[in-house]
Amino acid sequence: MKKKQKGYLVYELKFHKQVVKFLQNQPLNFRKKVIESFNIIKQNPFENNLDIKELKGYTNHYRLRLSKYRFIYKIENNILLIEVIKAGSRGDIYK
Repeated sequence: MKKKQKGYLVYELKFHKQVVKFLQNQPLNFRKKVIESFNIIKQNPFENNLDIKELKGYTNHYRLRLSKYRFIYKIENNILLIEVIKAGSRGDIYK
């Protein structure tokens, strides 16, 4: 069952193993910024003030830019899930 907040359903977040490993190697303040950003996204994935772009050639895949790093995630609306797939620097993330 998904959490309800302020009258609407909140998406669940899932981080892939590679993303968790990436975050473990980052400073604590950056990790907090990432978690804070994804908490905003899970409240409302389509309307926020973050630097997000839809990936061309993919359905429901998006890119979040934080500092010099990128996070690739997909939104599964039918099960209210946001799955963070990849994290890394701009040069490595799209390979």
